[in-house]
Amino acid sequence: MKTYINIIALLIVFNFAQAQEIRYVKADNGLVLREKPNRGSGKITKLDYGTQLEIIEHTNLKLDVLDDNEVISGEWVKISTIDNDDSTNVGYVFNGYLTETELRKRFKINLDTFTLTVDSLEAWASKTNQDTVNIDIDLGETIEGKIIRIKHHIDYKNIQLFQRHENSITIMDEGPHCDLTDWKHYYSSWKPLKSISKDNQFKTNSYSEEAWNKFIKIDINEFKQAVKTHCGENWATLIKDVKTVNTYPSGVSISTIYLKVIFTKMNDEKIEKIIAFGIPMGC
Repeated sequence: MKTYINIIALLIVFNFAQAQEIRYVKADNGLVLREKPNRGSGKITKLDYGTQLEIIEHTNLKLDVLDDNEVISGEWVKISTIDNDDSTNVGYVFNGYLTETELRKRFKINLDTFTLTVDSLEAWASKTNQDTVNIDIDLGETIEGKIIRIKHHIDYKNIQLFQRHENSITIMDEGPHCDLTDWKHYYSSWKPLKSISKDNQFKTNSYSEEAWNKFIKIDINEFKQAVKTHCGENWATLIKDVKTVNTYPSGVSISTIYLKVIFTKMNDEKIEKIIAFGIPMGC
């Protein structure tokens, strides 16, 4: 009897899972969640691109939306957001901007003058000051070849985006590594990124193996002393016979990729912000 009860319970769970309508927000600029199924209703919040949600009710209230000369047809649906934290929002959205295809949320940086988002990036802000935002990205992630979106909060004349990278030395010992991020570095020149759309979208540059390995000229004995000072005697022993900083177990790698945003206001005042993406090394 117990076996039959377990089977029935499993079938109920399976059917419930099958009945769930999981969707993802595909609206580039986010999707408004409202208290009632109409455009004049109160706004609860705005759901970011990639937000996962569940449709819990179909209203059959049809709606057509004109978006960049294209008619988007759909209906109002009642949804519940699915978040990794304890927060959940329930309300109504237009389902013309929902998709069954799983989408990754965009990484977002909110500043007074503008908001910058990056497609498909696992990262978090580690430190922010007046002019620079420091971002740590997950191992295996990259900022190279990403779509950057800049949404202005005030009127502006021009938005420019530049990119450069910083190379540092790392000492590897199979798994562990010691990174000389507080010693000497190679810095590339700033390269302007071209806008790929009329609404301030840019694509970041990717780097060749040569760019990843580039470094400044240094005295090899000074380098070995720096390893001893910053990493310790055991690490210094590992590199005692190396002739260059690119001789294993020493290596050069990109440690930071910088984006510089220059925002020109209507009164010609320029606002400059640096976004520094820290790249995991020694892998």
